[in-house]
Amino acid sequence: MKILLADDDKEYCLSLKRYLEKKNKDYEVSLAFDGRDAKWCVEGDKYDIIFIDCDMPFLSGVDLIRIIKKQNPQANLVMVSGYKGIEEDFAKAAGVDEFLSKPFELRKVDEILDKYGCGK
Repeated sequence: MKILLADDDKEYCLSLKRYLEKKNKDYEVSLAFDGRDAKWCVEGDKYDIIFIDCDMPFLSGVDLIRIIKKQNPQANLVMVSGYKGIEEDFAKAAGVDEFLSKPFELRKVDEILDKYGCGK
C-alpha cells in the first residue's frame, strides 16, 4: 500500500506517517511538504491513496488534483483542510473522493483507508 501525504504542515505529516506505519507495516508512506514536491512524487510513482492539503506553496491542492487525475488516475484522493471556508462540497467538486477538516480524529483516517480497501 503506497500512501502520499502532501501538506506543508510538517508536524502533521510526520505524525500521520508514524501513525500509519505503526498501524500497518506494509504501508509505504511518502511525504511532500509543498505542491511542487507532491507533483514530482506523482510523476515518479503510483500511489493507492493521496492525502492533499488544499493550500500549499508552489502548487495548490486543487491544481495538484488535476495533475494527479492524469498521472495517477487510480489513486483515491482525500482533500485535507484547516480553513473554515473549505467544505466537503468544494472538495468533491474539485475531484476528490473524501474530505477531512483539520483537526480530525485518526479514526476518520482509518475509516477512509477501510472504505477504499487500504486498511487491511
